[in-house]
Amino acid sequence: MLRALVITLAVLAGAKIWAQERLYRDGAQEALIRAYRERAIAACQSAQALTPTGGASPLWTRPASVDLAIGRSNVDVQIWQLSSERWPARFRHPHVVLTLGGGAPSPVCEFDVIEERAYVTQM
Repeated sequence: MLRALVITLAVLAGAKIWAQERLYRDGAQEALIRAYRERAIAACQSAQALTPTGGASPLWTRPASVDLAIGRSNVDVQIWQLSSERWPARFRHPHVVLTLGGGAPSPVCEFDVIEERAYVTQM
């Protein structure tokens, strides 16, 4: 009987910690997206205008999805290269990621919140 009670309390404590962590992470993600969404859209429009294709296409003002990611995956830095100046952009900086719906490959714009710079890539 006592063993079942201890196991039940341990499961409840684990569930409480998991729920608190999820609520914190979801809230922080939502706050960062709300705070930087408009800046990301403007920076993505500017970055797209500077590409060789230029123009207003694609239209980043209506992205299919807006997400938050830590680090930009296309930076060529390994995790053990701590002295690299690009290491924080790869593993520490938060990025607002805008994706456009439509055909494959779909353009993706990653807005670095720290550098306040957009990177447009084809996925």
